[in-house]
Amino acid sequence: MADIAVARPAATVVVLRPGEPFEILMVRRNDTVAFMAGSYVFPGGRVDENDRPTHGASLPPPVFTDLSAADEAAFRTAAVRELHEEANVQITIDDLMPFAHWVTPEIETRRYDTRFFLARMPDDQVAKHDEGETTALAWLSPHDALARFARKEMLLPPPTWTTIWQLARRSSIEDAFAWARSRPIVRVMPGFFNNGDEATLTLPGDPTFPEIPGWETPDETRFVLEDGVRWAPRKA
Repeated sequence: MADIAVARPAATVVVLRPGEPFEILMVRRNDTVAFMAGSYVFPGGRVDENDRPTHGASLPPPVFTDLSAADEAAFRTAAVRELHEEANVQITIDDLMPFAHWVTPEIETRRYDTRFFLARMPDDQVAKHDEGETTALAWLSPHDALARFARKEMLLPPPTWTTIWQLARRSSIEDAFAWARSRPIVRVMPGFFNNGDEATLTLPGDPTFPEIPGWETPDETRFVLEDGVRWAPRKA
């Protein structure tokens, strides 16, 4: 049996801006990168050693209950840094609201332990993709993003699709933040199985995956890999 790759710490930021409806900032991953090439994702990336706070720094208590204050501070710093590097948006660690925790399945060779944060887009800034790791930037309402995905106009990884599905159920940015504050943050690592020739990922609430208390189960709890690149949501 092959060794299971270690899930490396990473952070991502779901930036919302006002509108009727509100919109989500998304960037398209370069086709040449090794992970999620060509997919539309939220800005983010790996936590670096330099993201860790200095020893003895005064830190607020963590929101992620499985992290120390220093570890959460590192995730927050990485989230702020990556958002600026990939989308030219400058915020502070205090602008971030933790709301989700995803871990890449053990079947993958590149794995990430990713903390998700919500943030508001500053009124006086303009987002711009970095033209390196990313090749495009889009502001999309949750419903528009799901519709574009359904028309096969964009790729969305399962955690991204699920997060957008959850946000599509919120009526405003204020409602989205209230929802994020009110729910427990649970660790979600999708399951995996082969159904004949189909590679399938599963989420909590699927018949093969017990529900997790506090988890908002989406309508579709399975993702089937199509054409080797597109994870398409399916009902169980």
